[in-house]
Amino acid sequence: MKSISLVGLAFAVSACVPATPPYLAAPADPDIGIRNSRYAPVTAGVRGYDVVDPLDWRELNRRVTPGSAPERGDSNDAGRGR
Repeated sequence: MKSISLVGLAFAVSACVPATPPYLAAPADPDIGIRNSRYAPVTAGVRGYDVVDPLDWRELNRRVTPGSAPERGDSNDAGRGR
């Protein structure tokens, strides 16, 4: 009795599934054009980061500070020991 109810349930569930998948039912439209392929180098947009000498961290901080004026030179960093 169990197997008959399972078979009946399988038929009921399979009735909800379409007979052919929708992506196979419609043929491709031949009027639609394709884009031409173009060459794009693999390294396009890559920046090179070379090794540089160490810089003074105070000067680097002044460069990235918003609204900074590095020409002022009003800092007392010169008087401090390194």
